[in-house]
This record gives sequence, structure tokens and C-alpha cells, in this order.
Amino acid sequence: MEKNIKIVTSIAVVVNTFLAALKVIIGFLFNSMAVLADGIDSATDILTASIVYFATRLSSKPPDKLHPYGHRKIENIGAKIISFIVFYAGISLLIESIKRLVTHNYNLIQGIIPIAVTLISVIFKTFLFIIEYRIGKKYNRPSLIAEALNMRNDILLSSIVFFGILLNKIGLSFMDPLVGMIMSVIIVKVAFEIFNENAVALLDGIKKDEEWIYDEIINLCNECEGVKNPHKIRIRKIGECFDIDMDIEVDPKINVQRSHELTLCIKDKIKNF
Repeated sequence: MEKNIKIVTSIAVVVNTFLAALKVIIGFLFNSMAVLADGIDSATDILTASIVYFATRLSSKPPDKLHPYGHRKIENIGAKIISFIVFYAGISLLIESIKRLVTHNYNLIQGIIPIAVTLISVIFKTFLFIIEYRIGKKYNRPSLIAEALNMRNDILLSSIVFFGILLNKIGLSFMDPLVGMIMSVIIVKVAFEIFNENAVALLDGIKKDEEWIYDEIINLCNECEGVKNPHKIRIRKIGECFDIDMDIEVDPKINVQRSHELTLCIKDKIKNF
């Protein structure tokens, strides 16, 4: 599991570094706000992929005396950092795009290289999205899923850039900064999605669509003969795992050993569910 995640994050860093450098250079050479903005977005991906890279390694550390619940929430923290980075990039691009549009600081883009670069970006990022999302879902890794969602956003952004450049080349020169504005709004939206995705876990909660777990725990407790009135059930998400605390009632006449057996019965049923 960890080996697959390490391979995926390493590939993401290498590919994003290549795409970021390529698009930033082309953006400057052809004075294209859209391509440059796409390059800056890819540059932020290098940092976010690096954060994911280290977060997945730190989170796999076993529990210790100071961290009895393990280090899984490092991934949620990593995803939070990603959301702040993406938000900053989006706001910065929005301001610059509006400035260029208002001041009419735009021109027709020459050559076919900018269009070719955006197509290369779409192909490579589609590949990254597929492998990151599949691995993230398979092993339930929040930070990897967050990076995949950001990659999905990049595919859309590069596609928008492609059509923006195409329209620019047929005479609509204002499309370059306009596309930059559209890109920035999408980037900010994704930042909020990543933020909300991990806020619940850091607040020791669960998502709305996971509330069914409470009913299932009660049903599993009832399968252990002698367990009565499971209550004060508290569930929180730690990485890909659920931490469950609860109180139960048993016959006061049974001994400690029998009480312990009942708790083991509940534990086994929940773990095997």
C-alpha cells in the first residue's frame, strides 16, 4: 500500500514540475496571461504534491506514547495546507486577470506552441488524476484524494485555456485575460471544496452520509448476548479509520471476565463489519 502511494506522489511531483516550467516559459515568451496562469497553477501543484508526499509518509508512522491514536490526521492537515495554497493562487490570478482586462493589456497570441502546450497538459494531468484518485479511494487517503480533485480541476483549466487561446488567435484578444478570470474562480471553488472535505475530520466528527454507522453499531452490539443499552456512542475519523467510544450496560451479577468477553465480542463484530 505505502509503496504504491509513494510511487504515485513521486510521479506527480516530476510531471507537475515539467508542466509548470513548460507553461510558465511559454506564457512569458508569448505574453499569454492564460498560459502563464495555468503554469502558475501547475507550480502550486508541485508544492501540494510535495506536501502530500511527506504527509503520507508521516501519517504511516505507528502510534507512540505522545500520539496514542497514531499520526493519520497529518494527511488531513496536509489537505488543509493544500486548500490554502490553491485559494491564494486563485485570488492572485483573479486580481491580475481583472487588472489586464480593465486596462486592455492584452494582445493576439502568435504561433501554435501555446495551444500544443495546453494539449500536453491535459493529457498528462488526466493520467495523474486517474491514478491519484484510484489509489486515494482504494486506500482511503484524504490528502491524495484532495490532490486528485485539484488535478481534475487542472484538466478543466487547461481545456479552458486551449479554447481561450483558440478564440484569441481568431481575433478575440480579450479572451486571454478573460480565461484567466474564469480559471481563478474555478481554482478558488476547488480550494473551498478541499477545505470542507477535511474540516470534519479535524473537528473529530464524521460526514453527514456516515451517520448510518451509529445505527449499525447498535445492531452489532445487540448481536452480543448480554449487552444492553449501548449509549453515548462517539465516533471520529482518524485517517482512513473510525475511532469509536461508547458505554454499554451488562447484568450486574456477571463477573469481570464475562464483562470483558462481551467487550471483545463487540470489538470483533465492529472490526469485521
